This record gives sequence, C-alpha cells and structure tokens, in this order.
Amino acid sequence: MVKVGLVMPTFNPGEEFNEILDLINQQGDLLCRKLIIDSGSKDRIVEIALDKGFEVIKIPPSEFGHGRTRTLAAKELTDCKYVIYMTHDVFLQEWALKNLIEFIDSDPSLGVVYGKQEVDINKSNIFEQKAREFNYPQESMIKTYDEKDKLGIKTVFSSDAFAIYNNELLKEIGFFPEVQFAEDIIVAANFIKKGYAVGYCANAKVYHSHNYSVMDEYKRYQLIGKFHRENAWIQLQFGSNESEGIKSVFSEWKYLISERKIYLLPSSFLRFGVKYLGYNRGYRV
Repeated sequence: MVKVGLVMPTFNPGEEFNEILDLINQQGDLLCRKLIIDSGSKDRIVEIALDKGFEVIKIPPSEFGHGRTRTLAAKELTDCKYVIYMTHDVFLQEWALKNLIEFIDSDPSLGVVYGKQEVDINKSNIFEQKAREFNYPQESMIKTYDEKDKLGIKTVFSSDAFAIYNNELLKEIGFFPEVQFAEDIIVAANFIKKGYAVGYCANAKVYHSHNYSVMDEYKRYQLIGKFHRENAWIQLQFGSNESEGIKSVFSEWKYLISERKIYLLPSSFLRFGVKYLGYNRGYRV
C-alpha cells in the first residue's frame, strides 16, 4: 500500500472538531500517519486528537504561517509518498480520501490534486454555494502548462482546504513559500512552471462552509488583491484574475434569473461590488 499522511493545522477549531476527526477515521485504513499541528488552542484539542489516534505537534502562535507550517508538516512526513492537507473546518464526504489518493496515484506527473468543496446550505447561503459550484465543477481535470491559454488563471487554482501532494515533487520545488495567504496557488503555479500537473478530483468531496458577511467578503478580497499585487508574475504568466471574476458574476446572475430568484439580485450586486472594492484596495495599497 502506498504510504499517505494527513496534516491538519489547528487553532481553536470549535465544537465540531470531534466530528471532523471521526469522519477522517471512518474513511478506512488509508493513512499511515495523521498529524495535528496546533498553534496555541485554548480548548481540549490536543487531548481529543491524541485520543482519536492522531499525532500532535504544538507550536507557538507566533511561529504559525500558512506556508511555513505546511512545510514543517511535509518535512515531518518524509516517510509518506503523499501528504493530504486539510483545514479544521472541512467535513469529509464518503470515499473522499480514497478517491483523492487514487487520483494522484494514477499519474506520476501530478504534484497536487485538490478535491471538490461543497457548502452545507444549512450553514451557508446561496451566494457561497454558487461560488463553490463555479470554482469546483462536476468534471475532474488534469491541468498543465499547455492548458493555460484555455483555462487562464484557473490553470493554477488549487486549495489546501482539502488537497493531496506528492511529497517528493513538493520537496523538488522547495516546499511551500513563507506566506500568510494563498500558498496553495503559488505551489500550484510552481508545479506547472516545472512541467508537472495540477489535478482536480470531482468525486473527492467535502463540505466547507463559511457564510461570510459582506464585511468578511471585503476583507478576504482585500487579501486576494494584495496577494496578486505581491505575486504579479502569476497573472502575467497565466491570465487575469479579474476576467475570471467577471465570469463568476455573470454565472451567478444567470442562475438567479433562470431560477426566478430575481429578488436576490440586489444582494448579489452588493456582494460583488464589495469584493471588487476590496480587491482593488488590496491590489493598489
């Protein structure tokens, strides 16, 4: 059996942490290592994780970084061919781990494969649901440099909320950059530049819900704008992020009109307007 490890960075994950770990354990005997990296949680996270068969590394909050901490995990799990990264707010659906592992193991050119994220509509809203459907389609795909003219910026789209990496190829490109946002996009772009592929497995499904407020959307898109300002090479090589945003706008409006939910259009206008303002502020400041 191929050796696979799983890593979850945690910080006060909340009451549903028990369920999230149980869902991982219910996926079958697929993982040789299960690692929690906790950066100062105040509740019983460490005790719960150890009780459910997870290893735990504790780090001070000051040492946490989205890129740095994932690199720490990759180096800790050098005995694993593949490493799965999850965030502590992701709920696995049936066969999610098995399908993700089988997908990356089917093609040695794959540096990373990310799964399909869906929202639990009871914890979210129609706007987040449509955004997920836009970014996570029904069909799986393998993306290479040859697809960049067709896919544009989506060529390097990936998400560490639920993704699996070839640990040797990750080491080859220098692991994760020391950034606090979108480390997954940079790694995907580095894989593509190196001649490797980025995969998307549509039948490796998880629930991942945020239900962001309008202000939350503004702050998030401000971070996205700042990221693209600081990493301008990604858009220069793979296409405009704004053009993909416009496609998302029209996709959502088409859906609302076709489903006779026209009463939601003002809220949609507001949300997209706030995203645009946040993105531009982050990009220009």
